[in-house]
Formats: sequence, structure tokens, C-alpha cells
Amino acid sequence: MVSASTRSRSYEEASAALQELAELEISAKRCARITQRIGRERLAERAARSMAFEQQPLPTQKGASPADAPANGWEGRVAAVVVDGGRLQLRDERWGTPKEPGERRSWWREPKLGVVVTFQSRESAEDPLPEIPASLLDPLFVIPRVMEMKRARAGMEGSQEAAVPARLPEAPASEPHRWSPPPLVQSVVGTLRSYEELGLLVETEAWHRGFATASRKVFLGDGLAANWRMHQKRFSRYVPVVDLMHAMAYIYTAAMESSSDMEGCWERYGRWMQAVWRGRVAEILPELEGLVHGQSDPQRRATLADCFTYLSHNAGRMRYDEYRRQGLPITTALGESKIKQLNRRMKGTEKFWRDGAEPQLQLCCDQLSDTCPMEGFWQRRAARQNGFRKSRAPT
Repeated sequence: MVSASTRSRSYEEASAALQELAELEISAKRCARITQRIGRERLAERAARSMAFEQQPLPTQKGASPADAPANGWEGRVAAVVVDGGRLQLRDERWGTPKEPGERRSWWREPKLGVVVTFQSRESAEDPLPEIPASLLDPLFVIPRVMEMKRARAGMEGSQEAAVPARLPEAPASEPHRWSPPPLVQSVVGTLRSYEELGLLVETEAWHRGFATASRKVFLGDGLAANWRMHQKRFSRYVPVVDLMHAMAYIYTAAMESSSDMEGCWERYGRWMQAVWRGRVAEILPELEGLVHGQSDPQRRATLADCFTYLSHNAGRMRYDEYRRQGLPITTALGESKIKQLNRRMKGTEKFWRDGAEPQLQLCCDQLSDTCPMEGFWQRRAARQNGFRKSRAPT
């Protein structure tokens, strides 16, 4: 029942699936009640696990592995932490109350996810992919992804159209199969609470996975300041990497806002993006700064200034040629994939959550994890049962 309620889009769908596939007549209300009760039990376990981690001495947290960590060595493997955020609607105490004059309400909130994952890779003497992939110079690849990221950042649905240039810049003929090394084992944690809470959950999970003893460690995120505060506080020994796709979006936006036509935009984008791919972000900043000061339109100037700020603040985390040489991943694609899978269960214009959001989010993260945390949970739960109802004291 818990699995069906987590994998289905709704408790009603889970109830129908149980009836059709298992011939069990369980109402949607009962599915919700039992699933969220199990979710709260998992939250209690999660809190106890995090508390136990915080009680460890700092040298143990940062340089040792617990007894339950995997016994595998780190030869040919990279330890990675990927952080990202999604969207869902959450009712609060204002629900059902009249609006104040001029008040605007939005029920959209951000579930925050961390993916603790290992990658298979080896270091190289030189950059194994010095030439930019052709897809990053293809408007049919670039523009839809930029629009998707803009919609996600705005928390909105729908589609936006963008012009495609008639003539493309010259691009490499060959296309590498992977820009990042292949992932191995993934575990997912998430919360609707603060980024500080997410940082603790991610660090606890990484410690139990034995990441503290890894020789190559990387922390990936977008340009959100909270991500890099988390990195500085909890993952300072990890190499910080800004997602290449977010960098691409800011490069494209800056090229668009600083050009009078699409041909000029695409020429500038191609030149800038090739510099970013080679880890030379600093080379494009003087040109971009001059375009900011030379722009007469206030709205365009503000957009260009945002792009300049993003790229200049994150330039030290965009040394993509060096990251590829070290065999590190350079995108947060895994985190975004998990967000999309989470959205299938948690997000929708017709879905509004209240107290059940955090328990259900925990179960979704468990279901998305390769480490199968629910198997151990069911065994521990069965061992705790004594044959008495919790509402009745044993006599």
C-alpha cells in the first residue's frame, strides 16, 4: 500500500491500482492515512540518524567512515553531492481566509533535494574533451533547455517560443557520448524545511555512504547562494562545480539581450560558450561588462547585469576543463532528473498539500534511492512489534 501510494500520482490512483492488481479494497483515505503514518515514522528515524551524526567528533565526521559504510574502495570512483529544488503547492494558515487589500498569494513552495551519488571515472593527464560538443552550439538543443530552466525558476508551466537563427556557427562534427562520467549508486534525501536542514541530511547520508574517505569529491549546484553556503559550511573539502547547463542559460540570455538580431546573438553565444566550455570564463567578462554599461534600455541592462553578476561570482566554480581532467561530473542532470520524478507524485496545479507533504516527500526520496532504505525500515519496524496496539498499554 505504501509503495503504491508513493509510486502513483495520487492516493485515489493507488487505491484503484490495489483493487485492480491485488483485489484489495482499500479506500484512498485509508491509503493516505497509513502512508503518511509510515512517512512520519521514517521522519523520526531520519531525525535520530542526523542527531547521532551530529554527536560524532568533528574528525570522525570529516575523515572517517561508520561501520555501516560500503566496504568498496575509491579507486576509479568519485563521490558527488548534487543539490536542486522543485515545486509543489502547500496550504498554510491563510487558506480559506479573505485576502487583504492588494495582497497576492501563492501556494508554491520549494522541496529541496540532495542526491548523494558515486560516479565511475579516472583522472587524465589532459582534458579528454577539449572541443565543445556540437549539441551545445545547436539552437534546437540549447533554446528549449534554456526556456525550461526559466520556467522552472519562475515556478510556472507552459511553453515559450524563441527564434532560431537561419545559419548556425561551425560546430565540431563528432559528438561525445558523455560529458560527465557514468553514475553508479544514488541515494536521495529531501525536505521542505530550510537549506540548513537539507545540508545536515545530505552530510549525514554522505557520511554513512563513506564519502568522508573518498579521494575525489565534488559538490554540484546551480548559482543559488544557499547552495554555496551549504558547501562552505558542510562540504568545504569537496570541489565546488556550478552546473554547466545553468551557465549555458546565462550565456545565452546575455547574448540575446546584447544583440540586435538573432544572427549576432548566436555568433556571440557560440564564441562565449566555447570559452566557458574550456574553463575560460574570465576572458568573456570584460566584454560582457562593457555591454552592460553600453546598454541604453533599462530592462535589458538589468538582465545583462544579472548575467554578469552570476558569471563573475561563479567563475571560480566553472573550471570545466580541469574538472573533466579530474574525471568529475559537470552537470546537475541527476538532481534535475530526480526532481522530475518527484514532481510526478508531488506537483500539480490541482494538488495542495498540508501536514502530509513532508512524510510523503520522505517516502518519495526513499523510493528514488538505489540503496533501498525501505527494506531496512520494514525489518526494523517488524522487530519493534510486540503484538499490542500502540493505543493500548500492555498489561
